[in-house]
Amino acid sequence: MLPLRFLDPDKPTFDKYGGHYHLRIESTKDLQRLLDLADGRWMATSCPLSGLNVDATFLKFLDADGNGRIISTEVRSAIRWIHKVLIPSDSWLQNKFSLSLDLINISDPEAKMLRDTATMALKNLNLEDSQELTLDQVRNRQKIMAQADYNGDGVIPPEVVKDADALQFVKDILSTIEGVADVSGLKGINEAILNQFLAETKSYLEWHDKWLIPEGQTETDIMPYGADTPNMSAAVAKVRDKIEQFFAQCSFIRYKKLFSKEVSLDKSTPDEIDYNDRNAILEYMSHAPIAKPNPEGSLPLDIGINDIYLVQTIALRDQVVKKIFGEDTSMLNEQQWRQILAKFAAYETWMKAKPSVSIEKLGVDKIKAYSGSPCVQTIRDLITIDKALADEVQQMQNLEKLLLYHQWLFEFVNNYASFPHLFSIDQKAMFEMGTLILAGREFIFSIKVENIPSHANLAKNSGICLIYLHVTGSRPEEAFDIAVPVTRGGTSELYVGKRGVFFSKSGKEFDAQIVQIVENPISLWESLKEPFRKVFSMIGARFAQISSSIQKESEKAISATTTDQTAIQKGITEVRQQPTPSQQQAPAPTPTPASQPAAQEATKTSGSTRDVMIGVGFLAAGLGTALKFLADTAKQLTQPETLRMLLIMIGIFLAISIILTAVSALLKLHRRNLGVLLQASGWAINGKMRLIRPMARFFCRKVKVPKGSYKQRKELLNPIERLARKIKDDSEEITT
Repeated sequence: MLPLRFLDPDKPTFDKYGGHYHLRIESTKDLQRLLDLADGRWMATSCPLSGLNVDATFLKFLDADGNGRIISTEVRSAIRWIHKVLIPSDSWLQNKFSLSLDLINISDPEAKMLRDTATMALKNLNLEDSQELTLDQVRNRQKIMAQADYNGDGVIPPEVVKDADALQFVKDILSTIEGVADVSGLKGINEAILNQFLAETKSYLEWHDKWLIPEGQTETDIMPYGADTPNMSAAVAKVRDKIEQFFAQCSFIRYKKLFSKEVSLDKSTPDEIDYNDRNAILEYMSHAPIAKPNPEGSLPLDIGINDIYLVQTIALRDQVVKKIFGEDTSMLNEQQWRQILAKFAAYETWMKAKPSVSIEKLGVDKIKAYSGSPCVQTIRDLITIDKALADEVQQMQNLEKLLLYHQWLFEFVNNYASFPHLFSIDQKAMFEMGTLILAGREFIFSIKVENIPSHANLAKNSGICLIYLHVTGSRPEEAFDIAVPVTRGGTSELYVGKRGVFFSKSGKEFDAQIVQIVENPISLWESLKEPFRKVFSMIGARFAQISSSIQKESEKAISATTTDQTAIQKGITEVRQQPTPSQQQAPAPTPTPASQPAAQEATKTSGSTRDVMIGVGFLAAGLGTALKFLADTAKQLTQPETLRMLLIMIGIFLAISIILTAVSALLKLHRRNLGVLLQASGWAINGKMRLIRPMARFFCRKVKVPKGSYKQRKELLNPIERLARKIKDDSEEITT
């Protein structure tokens, strides 16, 4: 019986790659099948915009919500849109840079507008007879439109304003409110900024006009003293807090006087102040009362004022108090103070209501002039003219979108919904970066990495040995990081800091350096060698430790021997210097303190010598015992039965170890999953991407001598070595 595929060619085909079934997408009909294919059968359902070798603008069009990720819903929307505006054709599958106008489906209203826009673009480029439009032509037209005075973005830069008054108006707005860039990059104003300026103008003038004194009047509620009100209010504000403090302290004195005779208002006293420290004095006086508090609550305005606040107090007296209470006023009580505050309450409320606007620096006169200026209408007209071109600009963007979808959408879905290019010898997947040449090997699979530590933390679960490299070009902005799976060979020649060369998909050459390694099994043979390598490494490290310990002990022993020899020599010298028998009859002098350490040193030296001799004896006894044990064991091993049993046990142990290691390695190698590498880069992967043996051999291969070349297998350095040895021998004979 024939397979169903041959009986019904309209049925979809799923190809098996790495243990997962991928929808075969090789026609526009297959592309449309993705609309009904469940998300669970897509290889990927989400991916980031970074790390894909494709036109960046194409990805931005796909990312409809602008969140930096492309999800399956957005891919379906792109497929629906291209099927609506284009007639299905094999040109979709050819990655063509140009689009035939005959493929545009003019029966659709949106597509008809795109056809008209394409025709107009060709006409503007003096290509009326052409029936094909290229992406470069569209982008050149967009560039021309962007450089024009009016480009459809509704932004008016000063450079396009011809009227002098309107030009100054725009400049003044930009000096107070941050402008926006139009498509050409020039800063200008749009309708929102213009409305913001006018709103701030209105609120500021409404606030400002409240303080104006009507003609024929000398004062208002806000300006109780006419033009002098602002200065008088400022004089009050400068000492307001200290005067409030003064009257509060006077009230406190009256209260405390009922219970005690003395009142202290300050924890510190002048006696505690360092009179040589000017800053300490000023600090103390700034916290001290403005005048000496008193039960009567009277603030003197001429004498007894704290010098820190003397100038402000005199200004209050001359500008405010005398004007309100008369020239003879020299004292201020709390009731009078409250009257002063009430006088300026309305003014202070008005000042607090001042709108926070940036246009104030233009000055009231200019702000009033702009509030009803014809420049406002002039700029509104320019914005309207500019916006009239928005439809044309939008259609040019849609035309660019159409050309990009026509060129890239088919290839994109073959690197998103299915991954046939990943398993292809002739093509590279869209997320592959290029080829790495390192340690005599060629690594053809690599992906871009944004953050190596976070990527490695997740990618270690892939079961694949990975090397991370920092790739640099001729310019600093060309640098990027990649992850490369090691699927063949060993890791003895791979270490952090090792350099190689990287070739991008376009063939550009970069320098590459290993910055991190994630260790996992590479092959069965490497896995079998790994336990023995670790054992030998451990033994080598242990021998190095023992050797280092022996070296240190030897150095200590040599040092001790040197000390002993010095002590012996010193003793001989002392014996030679002993007195004759006649001299011995004389009374012995009392030992001086200087001679006592020498005697102690001699005693200590003799003790050290004794300890060394005892240690040597124990060492000799231990070595003798060990040699006897080795001799007895050797005699037993010479017996055939004992030797055979020992060899059998060693063989069984090695066989079990190798079998267990092989089984564990095979399981780990079988579970290797390339999909985890993409997940670590931000992809949402559905199916497994098992790294099978043919792929492992393909992804990493040793660079061989070109086919047909003759290899001189004889080592050419051997004759050179013999010649160097002969020259050395001859020179020694001549010296002799």
